[in-house]
Amino acid sequence: MPGVLEGVTVLDLASEIAGPYACMLMAGMGARVIKIEPRGGSPERADPRFNLWNRGKESVALDLERARGRAAVAKLASRADILVHNWLPSQAMALGLDYESLRPRNPRLIYCAVPPYPESSADAETPGDAYTVAAAAGMMADQGAPGRPDFVFLPLAAYGAAFTLCLAATSALYVREMEGVGQRVVVSLFQGAIAMQSAGFVSGSRLRGRGSSVRQGIRVGIPVYRLFRALDGWFFLACGNNTFFNKLCLLLGRPDLAEDVRYRDAPWGIPLEHYDALADALEPVFAGETVAHWVKLVSQADIPCAPVQSREQFLRHPQVAVNQTLASLKDSTVEPTLQQGVPLWMHGAPGIAAGPVPGPGEHTGRVLAEVGL
Repeated sequence: MPGVLEGVTVLDLASEIAGPYACMLMAGMGARVIKIEPRGGSPERADPRFNLWNRGKESVALDLERARGRAAVAKLASRADILVHNWLPSQAMALGLDYESLRPRNPRLIYCAVPPYPESSADAETPGDAYTVAAAAGMMADQGAPGRPDFVFLPLAAYGAAFTLCLAATSALYVREMEGVGQRVVVSLFQGAIAMQSAGFVSGSRLRGRGSSVRQGIRVGIPVYRLFRALDGWFFLACGNNTFFNKLCLLLGRPDLAEDVRYRDAPWGIPLEHYDALADALEPVFAGETVAHWVKLVSQADIPCAPVQSREQFLRHPQVAVNQTLASLKDSTVEPTLQQGVPLWMHGAPGIAAGPVPGPGEHTGRVLAEVGL
């Protein structure tokens, strides 16, 4: 059965992570994705991750510094269903590839912008990437001790924007089917950062009991919803409600902790000043046995718990083979690579990892010929 987005043409003018990642996800669900990159290839091809975020696409090499290159993009946009870019608003206008310029050519176009900050904000023209936005959006301060932020390596703001963009673009396709016209969609990295930490806010306020302290070189956070060191490694304990907390206290032979008035509202409502006392009671206990011991014992008590594994250990896990979690791809420029598969499963129309990354400009002649160039 064809992919759910078969027949949809996506014009990918984006760089960095969010836009290309979103377009790759749409390619996995059957869309035709045409990647526009500079003559000679994008400088981002030096990054091995380029081979993931741009797999299954067609490559067209154009010089957007020249009028002919911009005219070719406008011509392609007149036939496309979705266009994705990550320019600042002023950059899109300077190129003549803003929504108001392209809409007359193709009223059905779904025009998707992924700028660093919302276009209606004071920072609309401020350059940024996944990490500068994460810093500005509170992600790095939130992950460290008070006054000591941590660098969060995962580009969560970009991933959040990519997933949100897929939802927005496909929703706009649905609206177009009903109303017959396209629209402009803006999903900034800043909005992606908010989406990835939405549980940390309720009605604009921080959740009660959300604090942190540092013990033994690690961030404690909620005392029973955190990493613990065992005899031979680390595991994560997720006592996410009061029932789990009570079960844990009985399991450890410490019913007194469940009865202690200081922990009455465990886990999320424990006052910050009592975090260390509960950590002092639990850490020596967990340090006395192996990770396997605690994961088995705690899981049997129906409390969520998991070992901290390396990425290599994860890749060897039997579950990874289920539902094509990973896909093996090869092309003429790199050795066979093991990559993320399509991260969703639709039994009626399963997606596929739609082939390797194209060569720079590999499809330029054929694609431009389709629009009479």
